[in-house]
Amino acid sequence: MVYIDHPSTNANFNFALEKYAMEALDIADEYFMFWRTAPTLMIGRFQNTLAEINMDFAQKHHINIVRRISGGGTIYTDMGGWQFSFISRKPDNQTIDFSRYTEPIIQALSSIGVSACLSGRNDLLIDGKKFSGNAQYKPTRASLHHGSILFHTDLDKLLPALNVD
Repeated sequence: MVYIDHPSTNANFNFALEKYAMEALDIADEYFMFWRTAPTLMIGRFQNTLAEINMDFAQKHHINIVRRISGGGTIYTDMGGWQFSFISRKPDNQTIDFSRYTEPIIQALSSIGVSACLSGRNDLLIDGKKFSGNAQYKPTRASLHHGSILFHTDLDKLLPALNVD
């Protein structure tokens, strides 16, 4: 697995880099990215933008709005959170398997004394509280798994930026 290290905090750039790694990068069969963004609302592929976000709040606070190619709900990210991406171009990685890609995150946290677990299909929890959502995208010859990690995210922006059920 090749680690793609870059300084960009632009979600559009990072999503384009994921797509490039899936389709054209020819260094390895598997890649990993660990990245952050400027304040951004990332909307899932099938979500209704106007139903998911508070557009007035986002505009007033200069929060970027992007749509990702994977499904799942809308998330808020900023420099206090982290995103991770696993990209594979191996033919055997075509099934949806959240545990395969969340287990390294769980193990990394465990190595520093934090007990996390996969809950449901795609959430990671610590002490019963969600800190990570995950999504996958499976085009014909590749797979993408990406997730978010709430670390020191600005909850005063996260909560009003989203229209949560």
